Amino acid sequence: MVKKLLLVLVALFAVTASAWAQGAKELSKDEVIGIATEQLKAKGISVEGVTVVYDDGNKLWEETFGKATVEDQSANYGVLKRGFMKNYRTVYFDFKEPAPDIWVFVDKDTGEVLEVFNGK
Repeated sequence: MVKKLLLVLVALFAVTASAWAQGAKELSKDEVIGIATEQLKAKGISVEGVTVVYDDGNKLWEETFGKATVEDQSANYGVLKRGFMKNYRTVYFDFKEPAPDIWVFVDKDTGEVLEVFNGK
């Protein structure tokens, strides 16, 4: 009896884990860029002629400002309104001078815009 119950539980776990893995699809690069672009357009910001950079792995952001954390030791402590974020992708909009550059943070799983940072 215990053996059957254990087998049922293992099978249930396997099915649940498989369903979760299929539902946990990360957004593609193009989807993240599209969401970030639409966010700026919704704010009335024209992105025509702007260089758009998908910051793969958030390396450009981290090189410029540091990791997005709220720890006092973090290079960007206090820079972002939202504070600590995880599971995000960054899109960098490189405007020509004198317009300031803009960074858009998008949740890589849900597509929620987490933050729009004006790079002044």
